[in-house]
Amino acid sequence: MQAGACPPAATPEGLPRLPVAIVGAGPVGAVAALALAARGVRARVFDAREPAAGKPDRRAMALSWGTRLALERLGVWARIARPDPITRVSVSERGAFGSIEFTCEDLDTPALGFVVDYGDLALACGHALEAAGIPIEWKTPVASVDPVSDAVELMLAPEGGAGYRVAASCVVLADGAEGIDGGAAPSRIARAYRQVALVGDVGCERFTPGRAFERFAGSGPLALLPRAGYFACVWIVEPEVAQDLLGAGSAALAQALEQAAGPGFGAMRWLTVPVRVPLTLRRAGRAADPRVVPIGNASQMLHPVAGQGFNLGVRDALGLASAWPFGDPAATVSGDALARALAAFARSRLVDRSLTVAATDAIARVTAIDNPVAAALRGFGLAAIDVLPAVRRRALDTLVFGAS
Repeated sequence: MQAGACPPAATPEGLPRLPVAIVGAGPVGAVAALALAARGVRARVFDAREPAAGKPDRRAMALSWGTRLALERLGVWARIARPDPITRVSVSERGAFGSIEFTCEDLDTPALGFVVDYGDLALACGHALEAAGIPIEWKTPVASVDPVSDAVELMLAPEGGAGYRVAASCVVLADGAEGIDGGAAPSRIARAYRQVALVGDVGCERFTPGRAFERFAGSGPLALLPRAGYFACVWIVEPEVAQDLLGAGSAALAQALEQAAGPGFGAMRWLTVPVRVPLTLRRAGRAADPRVVPIGNASQMLHPVAGQGFNLGVRDALGLASAWPFGDPAATVSGDALARALAAFARSRLVDRSLTVAATDAIARVTAIDNPVAAALRGFGLAAIDVLPAVRRRALDTLVFGAS
């Protein structure tokens, strides 16, 4: 337990009783805890991993302007090292007519989003949790979640210690909570894509600061996210293609990337050895108990096209805090009030979650069709969106602030 934290109330059975238990101290779980704390709601966070400090993770993440505003309100943004702005996004079909270019002037914002390292974001979230006095139980896996009459029980298995149980009015499953079992855990639906992502850093002759690219290039999209003088690259290809590319040597791999990106970048080179990441669409089914609430990756894990996964998880976390029915950290919410609040939360998140998952999956499937007719149709679709102001604005609003 974090020093200075007040002990939770006890249930009639003698178990420690928490208003909210959050499983997963990653960024989405941290945002949920901070957003609840801002409304006066005390949560405790459990995580099976070591603390984030000292474990750098250079995976690039795209944070929308809407997410940046949320992180600023919660005291996270100022703690993030090296955020690189995205002021312009170019979406195009390689070798075909049609493209869209979004700019921050379209929304009258300083940026459309930012690119950060996952490790920097996780560290900033950890520091914000510490500053807010939110207790985190590190190296404490949650073995199961099970419903009882007036709460949900968590079975905890701390590393190097005896297992114990706590009870909570509500259990939030966040980052790293996808594999938890128990009578209250939600079912999971998964479908693997016939694609993998090659992820790494890329340098090129013609780098433009602040400009991101999404190129539909053959069997999947190629995303280039601007960093300080180079791009973070996410290149979607078929598994067999990835295997051949990774075995072909650095020169051949760079040449293949140049062909996928097109001539506008000049000579390209890999600054890091690309990592192969399998891609799966995964969604949580209905939880056996509505007091168990999956958010972020525990609710939906998306294809990386359009970079919406973390941003959607942040909106989940904020929506849960907004729906919470009380603001007294010492109070215990009634069962009826909690049930109404969680039902309202589920309704409020239905459109954004459903449309974002469906759109991301549709884009992934459509861009995987590798033939001239499909390429021409994709190019025509981009051109049509670009010349229809209402559609264009709606698409950009959805990318930056979510569907509603």
